[in-house]
Amino acid sequence: MDDRELLQQQMLELIYGLLSDEESAELVARISSDGELARDYAELKERTELLAEVTKVSTQPPNYSEWKRKAGEPDQPMPKSVAGTNWATRTLQVISALAACLLVAALAYPKLTFTEQQQTVAFQQQTKGLADDYLSLSITGPSLMATEVRNEFFVSVENADNEPVDAKVEYWFKSPANETVYYGLTEAKDGQVVCQIPADEVSSAAKLEVIAHRGEVKSTLGLDVKAAPPKPVAVLQTDREFAQPGETVNFRAVVLDPQNQQDRSANVDFLWSMQNNGTLNKIASAERSTLKGVAQGRMTIPADQPADNVELTIESAELQNNFQQRELSVVADRQNAPAFAGQTQGYGYARTNTAGQARARLAAKPEGGTLVAGVENRLYFSNQVVLEDMPPARTQVSSANTPAQVPALQQQQEKAKVEFGEFRFVPTQAEQYTVEVVEEQQGPVAKQSFVAKKLPATLQVNNGVAFANEPLEVDVRVAIPNTTMALVAGDDYSTIGHNVWDVGVNAPITQPVKLNLPAEATGAQRVQLYSLNFDDAGETQQKPELLAERIIYRIPVHRYAVDVQGLPTTASPGDQLDLHVSVKNEYNNPAQATLGVQMERMPEVANPVSQPLGLEGDFLLNQRIVLPPTAAELPDDVRQLEQDRDFFDQVLVLSDWRRDAVPSVPEASLELAQQNLSTSPSESSPTPVVRRSNRQSIQSKYQQALAVIKQQLQSRMDEVRETSSWMLIGGGGILAICLLGLAVVQGRRRIGVWAPGLLVALGSILWGMFSANLLLTNMQSSPGSLTDQVAVSEEAKSAQEETLESFSKLQDDSDSAADAEMQTDAEMQMQRSESNSQVKLRTGPAVTNQPAVPMMAPGVESTNRSRAAGGAGMRSANAPSPRELGGYGGAAPQPAAETAPMDAIVPEVASPSPTPFAPRSMASSGMGKQANAKEQTQEPILWLPRLSTNTSGEVSLPVTLPQQPGRYRLVIDAHGSGRLGTVVRYVEVVSPPDAEPASPAN
Repeated sequence: MDDRELLQQQMLELIYGLLSDEESAELVARISSDGELARDYAELKERTELLAEVTKVSTQPPNYSEWKRKAGEPDQPMPKSVAGTNWATRTLQVISALAACLLVAALAYPKLTFTEQQQTVAFQQQTKGLADDYLSLSITGPSLMATEVRNEFFVSVENADNEPVDAKVEYWFKSPANETVYYGLTEAKDGQVVCQIPADEVSSAAKLEVIAHRGEVKSTLGLDVKAAPPKPVAVLQTDREFAQPGETVNFRAVVLDPQNQQDRSANVDFLWSMQNNGTLNKIASAERSTLKGVAQGRMTIPADQPADNVELTIESAELQNNFQQRELSVVADRQNAPAFAGQTQGYGYARTNTAGQARARLAAKPEGGTLVAGVENRLYFSNQVVLEDMPPARTQVSSANTPAQVPALQQQQEKAKVEFGEFRFVPTQAEQYTVEVVEEQQGPVAKQSFVAKKLPATLQVNNGVAFANEPLEVDVRVAIPNTTMALVAGDDYSTIGHNVWDVGVNAPITQPVKLNLPAEATGAQRVQLYSLNFDDAGETQQKPELLAERIIYRIPVHRYAVDVQGLPTTASPGDQLDLHVSVKNEYNNPAQATLGVQMERMPEVANPVSQPLGLEGDFLLNQRIVLPPTAAELPDDVRQLEQDRDFFDQVLVLSDWRRDAVPSVPEASLELAQQNLSTSPSESSPTPVVRRSNRQSIQSKYQQALAVIKQQLQSRMDEVRETSSWMLIGGGGILAICLLGLAVVQGRRRIGVWAPGLLVALGSILWGMFSANLLLTNMQSSPGSLTDQVAVSEEAKSAQEETLESFSKLQDDSDSAADAEMQTDAEMQMQRSESNSQVKLRTGPAVTNQPAVPMMAPGVESTNRSRAAGGAGMRSANAPSPRELGGYGGAAPQPAAETAPMDAIVPEVASPSPTPFAPRSMASSGMGKQANAKEQTQEPILWLPRLSTNTSGEVSLPVTLPQQPGRYRLVIDAHGSGRLGTVVRYVEVVSPPDAEPASPAN
């Protein structure tokens, strides 16, 4: 209390005389000295006296005698009935109170013991890192391995949450006898690793087994692999382009491996037929098998029948192109043959008659073959001026809703007189875009149209012409998300590179892809982009869709350099030359090789169609692609074409891949041709890319482990619920009994006390018995799990029982032991059997709304007559087929119509033949009727079909030049050790009065 309250207390004690004398004197002195304190003391004393007056009551004095009397009497005990009732009541009340406490504890026990938050935390703690204890593997690789090059298989390592993880990867390529063919050990970074098998071991491999290790966790996956050596390819060559009746023609067939250019052995048959009589005749003077990869022969052009074109045919079931034809034009005058043949084929034209001819040739094509809406496309074009006096023209692209656009890039090739470039734009779906060559005041003189389609993606190759040891760089323009893409490189027979990936949810987007192709695979190759749909087991859910394809060219890094010494640029008739030929490899070291030497006189009229010559040109380029009409004048050396990469790349984009088809052959060989079609890689080969995965089984195991954890937590919750129920039942029962006892003891007068409690007790009993409202929240699946369901198969049930029994070891032993038990031989066998189920990819081009003749300009016939495919030429649309001329088998030929005069010929549009079996484009049969057959036999100037160099790669060739002046061409081919080489040289033979001093040219 404060000082004032203490002072008032002391003044009250002074009034009632409770203070000592000394304290009273001090307080009185203090009150006397302070007037305010004196007034307070007076008021307090007045109130005290007044209160005493009020409280005075007249009372009688106590009766002490009565008190004494009662105190002397003995105590009387309470009645037993009343005492028992009070004791029972109090006992029941205490027990009821305890029972009520038990009910309260039963209600609070579940929430206090294991709350929903505690349940979630416990689940997260037990499942933390559990996904990393389960590794899933996916293997992607070629369904048919190339036997002569390195093969790669991509392995993806993921945890149970489908996240890439690092792991150590071991892989075995095993033989059918389960013997290890090749073993590899590598590290997976970000879940990706490449398993390689060298070319030497491919043919022995039948199975690939991969094991991924991550700590104590192990995952195993097996895949059946296949390998089939490709059939060799034959290149058919002659010692001349044109022959006259009665001449003897020499020929040879070079048989090579299509993958590594090695010499191959084969049994072959040589046949010949005339255009006006399709009967196939075997050539007796020809070898039946190859030696050093070469089979040679000779035949004499018949002189006793009208001159006509001869078709040389090589037939063998051991060859990939097992029925290959090469056309040899038979003319009366060799010097004018190229000009006349060129006019007949549409490549040449009569300069004195330009009426009705196309003013320009146009070739246009989207990269990939189809315009894809929604992403940037590159539309390539090339146009060639046909008429010299044609005014300047420009190339543009336009549509109904967009104005004309100029090319993004544009260049000129002076030698071929070709203007080429590309347009870059984002097309609109279903809109038609037209490429036009427009003169300034004349309007369009040539055009082609394309319709944009809605497709998942297209491709853009950044290095279409590159060395074979460089990776192929491709930009995939994705238009539709959530798609699985496959980029495949190869030919119709084998896959040399691939990549499979999931696009994701973002689109449109550009995704760069690199393919590390083997250096052995050279020349023209085809790149295809597919849209796939794989499930977790690796099976395709629908037919793969070919989205885009284009042709690339891989420059060989292993090749011969052929050099010729002693050949002058000009010489005199009859000169004796001593040619020295040397062959070196890419390291500039002498190399031994097999040579093919051919020298012939060039016609005085230049051939309007020129393509790369020799073995390199035919094998690497001509036999694989169909060139556009604007690429009619190419260098005669493929290496010159390789140097001009920009021009070569657009030629490849505008070209078409040669596809097999049934040729027009006599009935005797029709079965062989149909067999070739039935075994064509385009139809019979499996899916270029196959994927196998154990993700489904790993997810099943992961879900089982999650189910075990959920079951443990659920068991704990069930125990809590059961305990709470028994507490409710017990507490409610005790409370009910006690309240019933109170009801009996207290009667109805106290019903307000025990009746509500009795109702509570009965409710507690019922609540405890059913306790539906006490169930805790059901366990939810983890965010990373794919499904709440677990496997119900017998294997899954047994695995789940084993997991339940060993759950106590789950956190310590992880999944290593379980994986070893679960990955049984039966499961491996199942995976291998499933891998045999393939889905064939469509190998044809993407369907487009393009004209039937996409590479033709109006008024121009494109037939690609010359050395287009080593015998895989094309027949003119106007030239009658052998069947039209009476058919094969010796039927009487029907007379052919006379050929119109040269100045009256108006070229017509003709489709290029898509087949390498169709005969080459020939001059009209009327040409032979105008020719006068010559009986003399002209021997070749120089023809050495199978010449071997010495160990130093050198050989000497003595040559006597002919007496006839003119321009002569020397072509030397070299092959062996997986390398090719071709050299082309020219010499001008002039008469002595006009001859210039001979100067050697290398």
